[in-house]
Amino acid sequence: MDGRGLRQQPGFACEECRRRKARCDRGRPKCGFCTETGTTCVIVDKRQQRGPKKGQLNAMRSQIATLQWQLDQHFDAESGSSQQQQQQQHQLQQQHQRQQQQHEADMQLGFNVGPTTLTVTTSSATTTPTTITYASTAPTTNSTTRRSTISPTTASSNCAGGSSDLTSWQDLMPLEWARSEDLSDMDLDLAETSFMHSRMPSISMDHGHGHGLGLDLTEHMRADLDQLYFDRVHPVCPIVHRRRYFAWAGGHETPSPSPARTCLQSAMRTMAAAMSVHMCHLVDDLRAETRQLLDTHCQIRASSQDEIPLEHTQAWLLLAYAELLRIGEHQAMLTAGRAFRLVQMARLYEIDRDREVDQQPSTCRSPRTTTTTTHHELDETFADTEERRRTFWLAFSLDHFLCLRSEWPLTLHEDMASPSESRPVRTRLPAPESNFQNNQPIRIPFLPDAISSPPTTTSPSHLSPFAECVVLAALYGRCMTHRRAFANSLEPATSDLPHQPPKLAGVEYPFWMRQDWLASAIEKRVQILVVPGGPVDSDPMLLFAHMLAHSAVVFLSNTITLPERSTTNPDRRWGQRTMEQQLVAAAYERRATVAAFEIVRLARAVPSLSCFKAHPFLPDPLTAAVNFLSSRSALPGPGGDGGGGGGGAVCVGSSDGVEQMLGVLRDVQVINSLAREHFLALQGVRYG
Repeated sequence: MDGRGLRQQPGFACEECRRRKARCDRGRPKCGFCTETGTTCVIVDKRQQRGPKKGQLNAMRSQIATLQWQLDQHFDAESGSSQQQQQQQHQLQQQHQRQQQQHEADMQLGFNVGPTTLTVTTSSATTTPTTITYASTAPTTNSTTRRSTISPTTASSNCAGGSSDLTSWQDLMPLEWARSEDLSDMDLDLAETSFMHSRMPSISMDHGHGHGLGLDLTEHMRADLDQLYFDRVHPVCPIVHRRRYFAWAGGHETPSPSPARTCLQSAMRTMAAAMSVHMCHLVDDLRAETRQLLDTHCQIRASSQDEIPLEHTQAWLLLAYAELLRIGEHQAMLTAGRAFRLVQMARLYEIDRDREVDQQPSTCRSPRTTTTTTHHELDETFADTEERRRTFWLAFSLDHFLCLRSEWPLTLHEDMASPSESRPVRTRLPAPESNFQNNQPIRIPFLPDAISSPPTTTSPSHLSPFAECVVLAALYGRCMTHRRAFANSLEPATSDLPHQPPKLAGVEYPFWMRQDWLASAIEKRVQILVVPGGPVDSDPMLLFAHMLAHSAVVFLSNTITLPERSTTNPDRRWGQRTMEQQLVAAAYERRATVAAFEIVRLARAVPSLSCFKAHPFLPDPLTAAVNFLSSRSALPGPGGDGGGGGGGAVCVGSSDGVEQMLGVLRDVQVINSLAREHFLALQGVRYG
């Protein structure tokens, strides 16, 4: 045993022996193998390290995380904000709980990625035990971000060694770094530092510009999302003043936005990502971040009932729209309920209590609603008031559109915006977009005035497409009340249908009179939309308003053909109709047929407009037209279109129209869950 030599001689093997994987005798200047073969013997005494030693990366991460924590503590101490510290601690606790749950899920999936306990030992400073989180790049799925926890404790670790629960240091490095075997120490340090720098926003909550909780959004990505919002979302949800948003979002007014504005900014970017294909992978993370921010800050402000930031209401509304696109209408309905309650608590339905509110815009602010303004925004009183109006009307429209298909009870009723003397609640319709963005005051009528006194050719309409959608949403709400009354065989008085013509006040308002009044009001809105002749292929809100008006005509026609649910009134049976009523019903059927084909014509403008800019509720009027044409084309003879020998035309044209609208639904379903649901249901009916 003592006479046996060492297993491996000291020194380095030559390159030729290494290449051939032969045993080198380490002879100098030439080894024995190279001497026998006559090859050049090359010996490299100094070799580059192939990777960091065990524990070096974890120690460096711990140092960076500790420095980040110290910086946060330093800035918090300077600001003297104990409330922010409590929020950070609460958020860190929530993150820690989510990380524990994620770790358990990872262990079930077989990934050995979990909490790692380290102690940072430096020669210059001593750090206190603190729990810091950092984002790792362990093997993940596309929709899951794995996280680990670094806790400096009594267990020691230094740059030369240390234990870890991680499988290997390659698991925490990008794929292209793990494949490289010839990185120098300096290159590896620079690469790792760059990698950790890109992960720095996920270590703690960013109160400045909405970097997110654990999201790796670069400045370019955030700018792209902001631009996407105003290009695609704002035309259909016009509630944010563009210039004022970029004033505080860019950090020109304040170093960091307020918590309410941070919530709004996150919701805006969530909605922008939901209407984009190349950003849709961020929707789930952005949605979770927005909901967490809203839950945290709304709970903090729950004790103050006199001040409700407008940004909270706007954020909940945008989040509901994003969930409508991403998840479905049921989840959107639950989220929208939070926004509706804030609208009621903030009393946004009585912004214009004063008749001269537009002459004195500074007095039209609701005392229960506040927004954060700067010294550059003091002259933006009209824009500030208009932003509140638009927030209310967006909530009003969202409530009506969500409840329309399933005929759910409304939360924001029309009488909330009524200038009735018995109810001090009133809010004017939204102003045109140019007046809103340029802070140019204009007097817009109330909703009942716009419905009862529509503009004529001598006095053209000043209503914007957004205001027209609000009017049509209100008319749709009346149509739902009318249909529900007919389905239940009721004869409500005028109070059930507010603001009727004076000649009908105080008398019974039977079915056919309600039907004629609603049909006349909707026909006036159709004529008003046709008169300006605006480019529907470039304005998604105007296109949706046109489709909504024609869809209301179809809705009224379907009300006439609604099966009877009650037998208490025998004179309501189909066979008991008078000849005059049958002719009127046939006339409604023909109007609905024309309206359905008009929706087909308007649907051809969706591809030129881009399906990514379409209104989130655009699938509803398309589906209504598809169902109407499909049911009528299946009816043979003149009775298919309600009489008059038009059944053949309906049968010939309806098939092509149905295919065109199904094609639009197929395109829109890429980003719209409502379109996906309608498309699958229609496909099941046709081929099932």
